[in-house]
Amino acid sequence: MTAPRIGHRFVIRLSALVLGTVVAASAHAQASLWPEVTVGSEGELYLLALAARGLAGNEPRFIGFLAPGVSDALRKGLTAPHPWSARFPAFGSVGAAASPAGASRIEWLRPSLSLGYNGSFAWGMNDGPVWQGKGANVWTTFGATWRRGGFSARVEPLIEYAQNAAFQLEGSAFADPVRPGSIDLPQRFGPDAVTIVSPGESYVRYDAGRFGAGLSTERIFWGPGVRHAILSGPNAAGFPHLFLGTNRAVETRAGAFAAQVIYAQLSESDYAPAAPNPKRLGAGAIATWQPIPVLTLGLARFYHRAWPDKWSASDYTLPFGAFFSRVQAAGSGISDNQLASVFFTVRAPRAGLEVFGEFGKNDRHLDSRDLLIEPEHNSAWLLGFLKVIGATDSDAGFWTVRMEAANGRVVPLRDIGRGQSTFYEHSRITQGHTQRGQLLGTPLIDRSGGAEFSVDRYTNAGRVGVTVVARQMPPDLEVGLPADGARSQWDIGVNGSLFRGAADITFRLGNVWDLNRFPGRDASNPYLGIGARLSAERIAATLRGR
Repeated sequence: MTAPRIGHRFVIRLSALVLGTVVAASAHAQASLWPEVTVGSEGELYLLALAARGLAGNEPRFIGFLAPGVSDALRKGLTAPHPWSARFPAFGSVGAAASPAGASRIEWLRPSLSLGYNGSFAWGMNDGPVWQGKGANVWTTFGATWRRGGFSARVEPLIEYAQNAAFQLEGSAFADPVRPGSIDLPQRFGPDAVTIVSPGESYVRYDAGRFGAGLSTERIFWGPGVRHAILSGPNAAGFPHLFLGTNRAVETRAGAFAAQVIYAQLSESDYAPAAPNPKRLGAGAIATWQPIPVLTLGLARFYHRAWPDKWSASDYTLPFGAFFSRVQAAGSGISDNQLASVFFTVRAPRAGLEVFGEFGKNDRHLDSRDLLIEPEHNSAWLLGFLKVIGATDSDAGFWTVRMEAANGRVVPLRDIGRGQSTFYEHSRITQGHTQRGQLLGTPLIDRSGGAEFSVDRYTNAGRVGVTVVARQMPPDLEVGLPADGARSQWDIGVNGSLFRGAADITFRLGNVWDLNRFPGRDASNPYLGIGARLSAERIAATLRGR
């Protein structure tokens, strides 16, 4: 079926409808962001800024602000004034009173409606299951959270329609043109419109003390960054996974320790390289240590393996497999794709500064000597900082400045016969490090390297910011590519989230310049997006004409 033609007039009309609904449905009552905090959300980014100033706990990022126990601790601790006090009310505030012990509590999540538009080609990152192809893309979420004692659940599915209009591809196929047989990263999701139905940020879990376990389809963030991580971040859709670990760091005389183990089922897109099994077993483990409150050290591993027809002991112990390949001789054993990283975060709360770094490896070295002699082989790194300017302990507002740079470039070892590929692809687990056609790790090192820089202003009216993203996108894997054959992408845009009563309006507007997208020819892609969250009760009242 051919996708219907949707142009700028449709975008303008739908944007006007979204804004009109927000204006009509808004009230003076404020909405709480606590139940809506997920990986990559506006609420999480705000709490990370407060954490950089020492005002929002000191938990490792992968636990973050998602576990109910952590959310409770933050609600109790955020008693001082801050710009979003009305959106993050503390216990005892209006609309934030705790339920009686043992009682069930249901909180309805505000439905969301979002619209994105790309003028020339597909473009978008860190947006989860959403596919932002050329043309109009519309998606919505809705749901609720439930809690009783140690049990809790969250259900928030996402539904999207993407026009997925045609644009000139690199090569003649929809699949990745540089690595068509070793990564599931389509340029375009086929010739027709795309409909996506995803379970979204949903989970069911049980927490007892500082430990928790459950089943989730949420996105997970493993690493020290804010918007980017080598192993797992907000870029792709979450995957169904069982998890077991701490929900808050465990304090000891040697410092605070936290850990988590997951077992997941990963899926591919319709344009993935041929593989014996379209589904994969994903398994991983992460551990962090805080020897002192301002320093966090961590280690994480993630494995891909074809989904087993019959489970064996090696499947259950997969996250704890050998660090070196000598244990598993080449060509024998079960094929797998291992990625690992070590990372750190240093925080200076008085200065409002957080500095972080991560070093990752794709596949194993032969032995420790091989690792020490050539650590750069099949490696990637990420460095960054988050700086908060202004007093966050008042409602006057503050600024944040953020920089995250990552590099997974193929190094000159390739020229001396040491085989190497781009960081996220794999020759045997041919889908690579992806979920449903999108990278699980940072898109900054899709083919080579990149950086993201942002400046944001937070006030009690919301957030407004400017973001610059640069990516190097060489058209092949060779070392020493001539300048006229190189390729880079530059994205400059403004974005933000504005509060109006019980409604939040999100927006983004910018342009991508793709230099040497085709040999000697550049391309430009203007984009825009607008979205809103508002209470179901106010929507219903508005539709009834109240």
